[in-house]
Amino acid sequence: MLITVVPVAALLIALAAVGFFSFTQLTRTLVEQRDSELVQLAAQQVAGYWADSVYFLSSTASSEPVRTGDLERSQLLLWGSTPLAERFDRVSITDALGTITVTRGGELGENLGDQPYFERARRLRTVVRSDVHNDSSGRSVIVVAVPIFDARRGGFAGCVLGTWDLEQGSLGQALAQIRVGEHGFAYLVDSTGTILYHPSRDLIRADARQHPAVAALLNGETGAQTITFRDRTTVVGYAPIPLRERASSLVSDETWGGWGLLTSELWDDIIAPVRPKLIVMGLLLILVVALPLTIVAYNSRRIVAPLQSLVTQAERVASGEFDSQVSVNQGPQEVRELELAFNVMVDQLRKYRNDIQNYVVSILTSQEEERKRIARELHDETAQALVVLGRRIEMAEEIAHEPELAAELDSLRDMVDDTLHGVRRFTRDLRPPLLEELGLPRTLELLGYRTEREEAFRVNLSIVGQPQQLLPELELGLYRLAQEGLSNVRRHAQAEQVDVRLIYNRDAVILEIDDDGVGFDASASTSDLVRSGRLGLMGIHERARLFGGRATITSEPGKGTHIRVDIPITAIVLPPEDHEVGADDPAAIAAEGYHGEG
Repeated sequence: MLITVVPVAALLIALAAVGFFSFTQLTRTLVEQRDSELVQLAAQQVAGYWADSVYFLSSTASSEPVRTGDLERSQLLLWGSTPLAERFDRVSITDALGTITVTRGGELGENLGDQPYFERARRLRTVVRSDVHNDSSGRSVIVVAVPIFDARRGGFAGCVLGTWDLEQGSLGQALAQIRVGEHGFAYLVDSTGTILYHPSRDLIRADARQHPAVAALLNGETGAQTITFRDRTTVVGYAPIPLRERASSLVSDETWGGWGLLTSELWDDIIAPVRPKLIVMGLLLILVVALPLTIVAYNSRRIVAPLQSLVTQAERVASGEFDSQVSVNQGPQEVRELELAFNVMVDQLRKYRNDIQNYVVSILTSQEEERKRIARELHDETAQALVVLGRRIEMAEEIAHEPELAAELDSLRDMVDDTLHGVRRFTRDLRPPLLEELGLPRTLELLGYRTEREEAFRVNLSIVGQPQQLLPELELGLYRLAQEGLSNVRRHAQAEQVDVRLIYNRDAVILEIDDDGVGFDASASTSDLVRSGRLGLMGIHERARLFGGRATITSEPGKGTHIRVDIPITAIVLPPEDHEVGADDPAAIAAEGYHGEG
């Protein structure tokens, strides 16, 4: 089901992504085309607006009061001209030397004869536009100069000056009327990339040459781009203002070239009207993908969950745990039949394990009886014979007259003593001293004391929890496990300290052995231990399994070794107390025989 649904869901997501990308690209292309046409049309309109403004200035310059130098009538003409007042921030009339003689908003008597635009208008007898400069009051202005011709003498008589103050905004009146979408705007730059008009007054006189659209405009290009600049995505249209291309000769001077118009609209504002629809489409896509996946998840759970539980239980059985079963109340019929067969198999394995453990307990009892017999023979016969042999060597040493013979006899006496010591230690290892009388905790303490006295490492023994009586075979097995662990430390670990802990829990008894020795690369299975020759460690695993437990051995080179043996407390490891020993119970028979021997 996943193989079917997931590719379909992935295909739907891919189609949605391609559709969204195509929609975005198409929208962007259409908006760029729209803004490209819009900015060119707007540039034509702005050029016409400014050409009309120059025409009003030129009409004023050619009027009879201005040409004849009638200051009073010229003043009335300026103050009575509404178009000039709307299109320019200041309008002034100068004489031939550039001194302002009549003004509306300017300063009478100010001399502008040294300004480049005034000199150019006087020399070329044409309408001139200045660059951005600061006037006498320090304000950024642009001046349009229209030459005046004397009506009586026919010579240059001064200029009519129209001033745009960049701070007051008359220059941008035509641009303020341009609408780009709902929130877009237009702004103006000159030939150096300096912003002359912008709705945000903080940007006026700012250098915008780094903006990609402004750079394209300064290269003579016309069009529109989608630009991400300073973390903001905008669609920007740009076109030069074609003042010099107009039929009127009033704005034919080269000073009227180089300005450009730009329109700007945020991409978020452009897609705002369709964003709710995109959200609905996204929710529908999520529903189309999520609904089949939910159905698949619900149906697959009925199949996969029982199988996963079955796998988990199989792993537990493989590790030696036979006490749990899987539920057969869910899943298809085939899965329930498989679970039922698995439970039957686990029951059979549990019975087989109990039979094996009972049999092994009997074998262990027989082995311990044989060890006791061998220990008694070694103690009663071999050890006594060695004692007698040692005494006779002493007697021979007393009557020996030759020093060489005496030395040989003394050396032989030492060898007999060492052999006797080894026999006695071997006898103690064969038969744990007083395990039945003292119990497992005290016997382990004695084992630790003796090992610490005979070996070069310290042994720290601790008993955790409330000790409880266990099957004698299990106590003997735990003793043998501790004995084997300490033996491995003595032979291989080169340790300085060993910690032995016997932990009594409510449902398990745990034996832990930690050393600070050289460690080794711990193998993952008992078969690896056999191949590597670590038979002692393999024996620890096998002894733990005999009682339904588990041994865990962890080690790393240079970090010591940790051995943990967990034996679950079940009926098979508890001694019979209140019930009579059954004739067909091997474990009970072994336990009874053990106590009888004691």
